[in-house]
Amino acid sequence: MNLGQQGLDGVPEGDLHFRVPAVPSRLVGLRHVLAEWAARVGLPEAETEALVLASYEAMANTVEHAYRDQTQGLLDLRARVDDEQARVVVTVTDYGQWKPPQMSGGLRGRGLSLIQGLTSTSTVTPTADGTTVTMFWPLPAADQ
Repeated sequence: MNLGQQGLDGVPEGDLHFRVPAVPSRLVGLRHVLAEWAARVGLPEAETEALVLASYEAMANTVEHAYRDQTQGLLDLRARVDDEQARVVVTVTDYGQWKPPQMSGGLRGRGLSLIQGLTSTSTVTPTADGTTVTMFWPLPAADQ
């Protein structure tokens, strides 16, 4: 699927997977496709908004922090429905170097806390090859 500067050429029915340059101009299109996808898989409006915001924050962290000392890097965004657990799973992966969060005392440095507050569960997994943020939201019961 082609992710253009302004949007997407359709939203798939199944799992999402995008690998894009980790640059700010790519995030807007990813936000839109995530919102459409989440609505399509049955996530309620409030959870869809939380998913979009938390995912955007994870992607923005990749853009800002993962490739600080490099001129270019990649970002992987994946979204899928885990039918066994009745939940939506979104992962954002970078291939840069993990830098522990630093509290700035100001308005910055709250991205991971924001993600935790917007998800039912989230994890941050740094490795030698990059960092993956995994976020979960429950799906509504089928009879609702």
